[in-house]
Amino acid sequence: MKRIISLLLALTLILGVLCACTPAEDTTHITFRVTHDDGALKEFELETTKTTLAEVLIDENLVKESDESAGFYDTVDGETADWNVDEGWWYFTCNGEGLTVGIEEAELVDGAVYEAIFTHGFG
Repeated sequence: MKRIISLLLALTLILGVLCACTPAEDTTHITFRVTHDDGALKEFELETTKTTLAEVLIDENLVKESDESAGFYDTVDGETADWNVDEGWWYFTCNGEGLTVGIEEAELVDGAVYEAIFTHGFG
């Protein structure tokens, strides 16, 4: 009986060491806020191993790519912006600053607050 207990303890110790030595995937925590056309605000706390904003938002079903323009995301949290109807579009920010690249190129920053704000026109 002592031998079985010793073997189990040794096996548990070996498994614990192996798990501790296995590198964990880098996890990024972000907040994603959506301001809809009617002013309603929704906030999502997201945890991901993805590296770009588009990847995590697609993975969470929070954005949809335009049917007409590849790389252009016109639907956020189920609401579609249509420039041709009312000059509607989504303005994306990170920590309050407008993104200078598309969301497919926007690399995630741990702890950052990203926003999609429904906007009309440029004025």
